[in-house]
Amino acid sequence: MQTNTNPLLRHAFLFGSLVGGVLILTSLMFYFRGVPITINPQITSINYFLIMTGVYFGIRIYRNDLLNGIITYGKALAAGVLIIGFAGAFYAVYIYILIKYFDASILQEFIGLMEKSMLAAEYSEADVELLMSFYKNISPGVFAFAQWFSKLGAGFFFSLILAFFFSRNYGTMRNKSNDKNQN
Repeated sequence: MQTNTNPLLRHAFLFGSLVGGVLILTSLMFYFRGVPITINPQITSINYFLIMTGVYFGIRIYRNDLLNGIITYGKALAAGVLIIGFAGAFYAVYIYILIKYFDASILQEFIGLMEKSMLAAEYSEADVELLMSFYKNISPGVFAFAQWFSKLGAGFFFSLILAFFFSRNYGTMRNKSNDKNQN
């Protein structure tokens, strides 16, 4: 029986697992150093850089190796979103396992930081109480889904930008000029 595999899905899963693994390793590095991993500007900046880099190289290699240097905007966008979708899924599973089975204090720390930030932003007491009633009911699964969704949102934003640059056919212009020089 012959199976038809989609090269985009296979490629996106490969790069998504690589990006997800790097995001997990980065999070573990901060976690073992005792630095909060829920709301931390340093880890957020590093994660954005890793997401952007992973999407860049994923789309670039997909375009050059599988599509012979030509890619449409839609295919580039789809490749970037799928890559970060898989990466975010791996990261969400990691966050779920970490909070559910190893360290539930991560979720409590997040809730405490949210309350402090709302008070610092001078929300009224009634608003803080209302919002905290929602935050205190967050389960590890909901928190993990929120992590996946935030990674997907960042990856989608970076994919929109990167797909524009990759959809231009710079490679075809270079290949045509190289063909003229060889003749």
